[in-house]
Amino acid sequence: MNSRRRELTDEQGSPGWLMTYADLMTLLLVFFVLLFSMSNLEKERFADAIRSFKTAFQYAVSGAPDNLIPLESTSPSQSPTDVNDAIMQSPEQSRGTKDNDAEDMADAELAALEMEWRELTTDLTRAFQLMQMQDAIEIGAPKDGKLSLRVKGAALFTSGSANFNPAMLPMLDALLETLIVNPGYKLEIQGHTDDLPIRTPQFPSNWELSAVRATTVLRYMVDSGVNPRRLTATGYGSSLPLVPNTSQENRAINRRIEFVLEKRALE
Repeated sequence: MNSRRRELTDEQGSPGWLMTYADLMTLLLVFFVLLFSMSNLEKERFADAIRSFKTAFQYAVSGAPDNLIPLESTSPSQSPTDVNDAIMQSPEQSRGTKDNDAEDMADAELAALEMEWRELTTDLTRAFQLMQMQDAIEIGAPKDGKLSLRVKGAALFTSGSANFNPAMLPMLDALLETLIVNPGYKLEIQGHTDDLPIRTPQFPSNWELSAVRATTVLRYMVDSGVNPRRLTATGYGSSLPLVPNTSQENRAINRRIEFVLEKRALE
């Protein structure tokens, strides 16, 4: 028994459990200090919230004008003036900014399209010059998002028929290559005649002649691998002359096939 008591005492004779008890009391003290500090923080936040509600209630009861209730800000990145300016920005100003962005984007797209048209026109002109067909083909300036190529009717078809002139097939192949390289383009094929009437079993009028010529070109391109959804063919007869049909020269100008390239998505 005496030996056990000696084990529980230190060299000065104090009990050994006293150190453990002191450590426990220290930890409890630290714990309660933390609880106390946290409770004070919550009290301060609660007091701030009460003051805000109280101020808002006073503004509502007193009928004060519609002003922003000043709140304390702890963020140093923005001043109250900057915040108020951002909040009070009128819808017209916001809409104006969006409209300007949309206009800038539209201008950029238009500039890119115009550059693409120029490159396309240059490539076609060079190809027709190499074929020595520039006299039979006229390439117009891009307009309203479209590029027109005008081919003399006598150069592409024999008189009064819808049979191809074999010498003009390389020209059609150049257009084919253009469509293949530029899959975003559609092609409208238009047939036109002069005002001289035609009455044959195959072509009762110029309407049939112009329509069959246009669809003959369309069929050639479809057979060569172009998606039919990218092609349209229309016969206009003599309804859209370029010049009055008052002479043989003018009638030769009005007999034509027009190719209209347009950049459009497939429907």
